[in-house]
This record gives sequence, C-alpha cells and structure tokens, in this order.
Amino acid sequence: MHSELTVPFGQQGINVRCGEVQGSPATEENGRDESRFPLSSFPQRSNPVEELESSTMHMYWRPPPVTVIVLSLLSLAFFFAGSSAWAREKGRASWTAGVHHRAPPSRTAQRIVKVSLSSRTVYVMEGDRSLLVAPTCSGKLGHLTPTGVFRVTGKAKRRRSGKYGFWVKDGQAVEGTKSAGPPSRAPGWKFVGYPMPFWVGFSPGYGFHEGYLWSTPRTHGCLHLTGRDAERFFALIDRGTLISIRQTQPEDQSLGKGVPHPMDEAAPDPPSSFFLSDESFTTPWEDARKPESAKPSPNLGREEPNATTRKEPERGKNQENGTAAPAARPS
Repeated sequence: MHSELTVPFGQQGINVRCGEVQGSPATEENGRDESRFPLSSFPQRSNPVEELESSTMHMYWRPPPVTVIVLSLLSLAFFFAGSSAWAREKGRASWTAGVHHRAPPSRTAQRIVKVSLSSRTVYVMEGDRSLLVAPTCSGKLGHLTPTGVFRVTGKAKRRRSGKYGFWVKDGQAVEGTKSAGPPSRAPGWKFVGYPMPFWVGFSPGYGFHEGYLWSTPRTHGCLHLTGRDAERFFALIDRGTLISIRQTQPEDQSLGKGVPHPMDEAAPDPPSSFFLSDESFTTPWEDARKPESAKPSPNLGREEPNATTRKEPERGKNQENGTAAPAARPS
C-alpha cells in the first residue's frame, strides 16, 4: 500500500510515494490538495537582513542627507582655511630664513627695465614715466650679456662671487679664479669672491649689481651700475619685474641723450683690501676710488669677510638655490 505526500515547493508540488519522488504542478488546476498539509502548518522563516537592518535602526541614529552635506561642506571649509593660513605663515618664514633673501612677488607690475647695450644705458620705466636712467657696462667678447626678455628672479644686498676673486694668505692677496686654485700648493690659502652689492638677478649667473663702469664692454656678462644707481635700482625693482635687453631701445633717442658715462679705467684702483672687507658693501665704489680712500690695510687677509654677509641684519635665502652659497659669477 502506497502512501502519498504532497509538499509545496516553489511553484510545484512534490509527490512522495514509497521513496519515489515525482514532480507535479502545485496549482489548483492540477488538483493540489492543501488540506493535507496547509501552508500555515509550516514554520515561517524571517529575513535575517531585514532583522539586522531593523535592529540597527534602533541602535544608531541616521542623520538626514541635508545634515550630512552641510557637515561635509563645513569640514572642507575648515580644512582649506587652515591649509591656506599655514601656507601663508610658511611663505612669510621662507622669505627671512637665511642670509640672502628672495624679493616678494612684484607689487609694481607696470614697471619695466629696458637695457640698451649700444648706448650703455638702463631705463626703469613705469608707463611713459621714467623712474631711473643710469649708465651701465655690459659683457665683453666671450662673456656677452644675454639679450631677450627676462624676469627678475631674486635680489640680495650682499653677494660675493663663487668664481672670480682673490686667493688670500698671510696678508697677501692674489687675483684669480676659484677653479684655477691657489697660486701655490702651500697650505693656508683662502678664496674670497669679488663683492657684488645690490644684486638683482634675471638669469642663472647674470644680474645687475654695483661695479666698475668702463667705456667699453668689460664685464663677465652682468650689468654694472654705480653704487648710488645700484642702490636706487635695487629699491625700485621687485621679483618678477620685466626686463628687456636689446642692442637699442626707443628711449635712446630721448631719455638716453646726455647721460654721462664714467670712465673708471682712468681712475686709480682701490686696494684689494677694499674688496676683501665689508667696506665694499657699505661704501659706494665711486667714493672708494678717490686717492684719499686708496690706503692699504694692515690687516689684509687676516680677517676675510664672510662670503654671504649683508649690508643690514636682514635674513633670507640665496636667490638662486635657496642656500647661503656664493654666486656663480662676479660680473
């Protein structure tokens, strides 16, 4: 005698007869008899995911979406405000962190420096108004001053060359270059670079600074100015100021006429002790070339100046590489 058991399973019922399993539709049309095993007699399983979500909602409060957005925006605002304040403070510290300093970003965007190599003249212009018209001396053959359009890269009131200068020992000073080495193999020689007061750089190794003004191009590529002109030029120019260096400039026919040009080759040279001392940064060179100033120093070579001393107790970084290293060129 066979017994039959119909169990609902999905959309089909399962007939079990003496271990025999046979699938049959579990619909009313197929004559399924739910009275034997009604669905209510089977235990109903709850959805575990729904239970977890239900319990979580009671444990944690979920803020509305608008609140989340507002809090996120406030967090970003505080973050960027703090970052900007830190960057500004860091920037202020970097301008005064070493011996040399960089000039702050230009506040005189309308100013431009024009250099005429043929007329040996520098023009500092602000629109149609001239702020400074000064004589200059440019680079000699083999060390020509570069032409083109440049920007001021940095400034330093006190700077010494790392290439040209003097080898000093026991009161003796021998002019030479650092790469060539001392005049003898005897120990004790010290190299001191040429001073370059009121340095205003516009290209690696090239810049304006105080120096001799000869009647012909004679520098190593830099543009020399008299001591007083160099100091005024330094005050007028900021980092980023535009510089145009050409053979001629339109101002040559107007402002450039009648500009006096010194002939420093005709004047007596000051002693080497002048260039080795801090006096070369505090005294205009045109005054040092007077006969009464040309007195040798008894302490020549004994107290050589620091290669990165400044005219005032200002602090900052080297305008080329951010260190206290000397400059690459003296002129």
